[in-house]
Amino acid sequence: MRRVARLAILLLAGLPALAQSGEEILARVDLLRHPWSAFRVDLTVKDAKTVQQWKVSARENGDARLDGLSEKEKGRAVLMLGDQMWLLLPGSKRPLKVTPQQRMMGSAGGGDVARTRFRKDYTVQELADDVLDDRPCWRLELAARTPTLSARTVRLWVTKQRMLPVKAEFRLASGKLARTALFGPPAQALGQPVLSWMELIEPGGAKVNLLFSDWSKGGVDADRFELPAAGR
Repeated sequence: MRRVARLAILLLAGLPALAQSGEEILARVDLLRHPWSAFRVDLTVKDAKTVQQWKVSARENGDARLDGLSEKEKGRAVLMLGDQMWLLLPGSKRPLKVTPQQRMMGSAGGGDVARTRFRKDYTVQELADDVLDDRPCWRLELAARTPTLSARTVRLWVTKQRMLPVKAEFRLASGKLARTALFGPPAQALGQPVLSWMELIEPGGAKVNLLFSDWSKGGVDADRFELPAAGR
């Protein structure tokens, strides 16, 4: 019996480590969308009628800036500073503040969801086994850490194999579904696995595709995150 017990211990020691907590799972998921502390990435936003292109810059503290690249968006920018979001429009010195309700609507909502850092923004309320599309998954029930987050709860599915995000449901304080996010497979950028695409689905069925490309590490200028004087 002792020899059998020792053999079992040796076999278990050789198995890959399982996720120890929901926090660890969230950290792995976040790395796909935030592979470095500071980075830049091109974002293409497609819906049934339009195609937009943006350059996303992300800082170490989680702040993000989106600068328009496509013809209609040139000169426009979105600043996400802490829990606040601002729109910067060409010819206007006064930035427009985006309310929490507006942050879950349209292109602003897409940027808000894409920026979400699950481990920093949410706490794990429940971690359970589940199956989604015939794949064994972890299902995590998340609650917002602060009342300023537009999505108060999130239900997230992550594959047990490789710990890849598959699907997330974002809900408002009322419990109403705000939008669903589907996650594409990882791609490679500078030797680091990164998210290739996301699909956002509105409750009414409208879909928006977010495509990520041309990732680069660092290169974020601090002055690009300063609000114009009129917005302070």
